Amino acid sequence: MNIRLAIKNDLSELKYLFKEVVDDLNNVKKINMLWDNIYPFCELEKDIERQEMYVIEEENKILGSFVLSNYDDPEYHVIEWASDNKRWFYLNRLVILPTKQGKGYAKQAMQFIFQYSIDNNYETIRLTVHKDNLYAINLYEKYGFIKVKNGYWTLDNEIFYGFEKNI
Repeated sequence: MNIRLAIKNDLSELKYLFKEVVDDLNNVKKINMLWDNIYPFCELEKDIERQEMYVIEEENKILGSFVLSNYDDPEYHVIEWASDNKRWFYLNRLVILPTKQGKGYAKQAMQFIFQYSIDNNYETIRLTVHKDNLYAINLYEKYGFIKVKNGYWTLDNEIFYGFEKNI
């Protein structure tokens, strides 16, 4: 398994990955987290251009991806982050191909993300997750992320909780 920065040549494979994930979330897991044929696809090229997207691959096949960004999204300002005085970054759009979930790829991603934070002198990792995405919530809690006490934002009446992990 290898984790590396995504490049433009990965775009078609990433679109396939996200299509499979969106289908799984909407039709199998029945989680209405507002992922559809527009979002998150509209972000993929920008994530690659900003060099914030990483891919998880095995035998030159992309099995997952995630974004690490220090962009201070104004939508998240309604969340009372416990780490406001610390150096932080956001973990966004962590996905694993549905047929490969439960096989340790998310664990490898989390180890990479924690090492990234240490290597780049970050003190805190932030993320938001849809309130009904118990799969993701359980994963993040397993790796020490804590739900922010006064932390959520809404989009189209859907609630997204804020989580943090201090490194």
